[in-house]
Amino acid sequence: MPKPPLLVHVIFHPASEDARGLACTIHRALNADPVVPGLRVPTLFCPTDGAMPPATYGLDQAERSFVVVLADAHVVDGDSRQPRKWSTFIGDLWDACQGASPHRFFPVQLDDTAWGFDDRLSGTNFVRAYDERDQAKRDDLVVRRLTIELCRYLAGKPLGTDECSMAPVTLFLSHTKLDIDSDPKVYHALVAYLSHSQPVGAWVDSGDIAAGSRFAEAIASGVANSSLLCVLTDHYSTREWCRKEIILAKQKNRPVVVIAAFRRQEIRSFPYLGNLPVLRWPCIPSDASDAEQEAINAQAAMAAVDLVLKETLRDLHTRLLLEGLKRPGDAILSRPPELLSLLRLRGASTVLYPDPPLGGEEQALLDETKVPTTTPFSRLAAERPLAGTRIALSMSESTDIQRHGFDELHFRDAMVELSRYLLLKGATLVYGGHLGDEGYTRVLFELVRAHHGLAGIERVDRIVNTLGWPVPCDQTQVARYAQVARLERGERPADLDACPGRAVADAVEATPFPADRSAESRYCWARGMTRMRESQVAQDSGIAARIILGGKFGPPAQGPGADEQWYLGRIPGVLEEVILAVQAGQPVFLVGAFGGAAALAADLLEGRDRPEASWDYQRRAPNAEGMRAIYEQCGQPWLDYPEMVDLLRRTGPAGINQLLTEDENRELFRTRAISRMVELILEGLGRLPKAP
Repeated sequence: MPKPPLLVHVIFHPASEDARGLACTIHRALNADPVVPGLRVPTLFCPTDGAMPPATYGLDQAERSFVVVLADAHVVDGDSRQPRKWSTFIGDLWDACQGASPHRFFPVQLDDTAWGFDDRLSGTNFVRAYDERDQAKRDDLVVRRLTIELCRYLAGKPLGTDECSMAPVTLFLSHTKLDIDSDPKVYHALVAYLSHSQPVGAWVDSGDIAAGSRFAEAIASGVANSSLLCVLTDHYSTREWCRKEIILAKQKNRPVVVIAAFRRQEIRSFPYLGNLPVLRWPCIPSDASDAEQEAINAQAAMAAVDLVLKETLRDLHTRLLLEGLKRPGDAILSRPPELLSLLRLRGASTVLYPDPPLGGEEQALLDETKVPTTTPFSRLAAERPLAGTRIALSMSESTDIQRHGFDELHFRDAMVELSRYLLLKGATLVYGGHLGDEGYTRVLFELVRAHHGLAGIERVDRIVNTLGWPVPCDQTQVARYAQVARLERGERPADLDACPGRAVADAVEATPFPADRSAESRYCWARGMTRMRESQVAQDSGIAARIILGGKFGPPAQGPGADEQWYLGRIPGVLEEVILAVQAGQPVFLVGAFGGAAALAADLLEGRDRPEASWDYQRRAPNAEGMRAIYEQCGQPWLDYPEMVDLLRRTGPAGINQLLTEDENRELFRTRAISRMVELILEGLGRLPKAP
């Protein structure tokens, strides 16, 4: 798997909640915009050492790194005693993006103090986000400027000095003059917006054709080098040149966005306007004043141009992504194929287009062209070397994920990406999560549903959801999820009826998530969870390996994660899964990038001490000492922290997972690139002994 073509690094001080909120907005804009499906530009946040920046920071995890600095008063160093300063760290990043570097630096000022904090940045132009006092508008401004610069970057253009300079996109405004003066007067609103504040170069009408030029050739050239914005009005589809412009754009595989702005209706819709993102122009109330109409149209014009920019970014990024994945003979389409686009690709051995794959009803029609089509995921699914292989997943929220430079948004992305690849490779996923709306179990179920029925992909094996006692599970839930998962609930440990007693165990079963976290309820919960985890490492479980990400280990005394609740079991659940797997000789793929119990275990395997791996730290959990006393009273084994630490140190990086080399295990402990995590795990699982 090649390096990702682009990685956006978002740098901010961990004490700045404002900057963190904007960083999350940036991540969602580049990865979860419902208006632009398929726009998935990976981001990373900056890891920290307490309040200090990291000692080292590499920009070589992708072919191109785009460094976004969200600077406010926190990065202006005032404490000379700090061994590492944020101003110096940011200046070093600026240095790393200069000269012949493939990386780019994009600084943003969130307040008027954050400028000139390092001499190297004194001549650098910052985005003055603090000029916009409204936070929502400020965030929109930053995302817009970021999108513009990313388009410039991927198009090979130099950094702009402001929003209007060196436009990264030429916008071809496809419209009919018959409707120019008809309400809602979309053409005038777009031209006014483009003339006032131009984040794109505009090619709006025949006035842009030089005298003496051939009209048809000029139009074809304009479309071939532009992103096309179609103003779909009542008469648009009746005009020959409007129809030709759409066909030309699709033949040239150019980004196209449609603005639906009908006054009444169109007599016949143009069939080649499908397979494109569509934005509805807002209706203007009949009693709106001229000023109100102007404001509504200006806002709609901004949304339309923003959509063109994001669709252009999606197109540029998708092309780079597919170029890194294509095979000899492949032709690339940056949007799903259709009959029109396949006609010009009839000589290609295969047409590679972005995921998700088309549904079966569309694919059946396209198959009549005799042009093979596929997506990266469809190709993976064609070879299912893990068919019938059970892989256990241990994925849960991490206590200190922010300290490691990630957010729960990144964690969910990694979980979905990894699970999708495993399912497409044929694996059966064994996951021990509850069925609450906020849990990752539901996400996994929806992932399976999303891949059922897709053309070219065999129906994926279901997830096995193991619910340890006392997590509730009834027949209604079994029936609801029957098409995507098999629910298995563990039995109540028989010893609980004697110690601490049947009444206590009955009460815990009736209220499985106790608010009081009494010593007795924690003991019952711990016994049920341990029993479930022991069953997953037993030889008859059929589980070939375990993958571990995140996991709570108990809240730190201060800093990120300090407000986390303690776990309910005997020890941190993910840590117990590591210990049991090591004792049973089950291979463990340990991903440490998201922190939590997984990173704790990785540190211990590499011989680093962690205060969290001690009874002095863990005894702070509610009623921990009382629970330990019940273990002793009931004669249940209590593996103490010194013994666990010793077990992991003796195991070491070479012994935790012999499907990987020691160096590969260490890399998996540290890599922050989700694509590399997936690659290492798939390589290791590919080394499993083949079933006879």
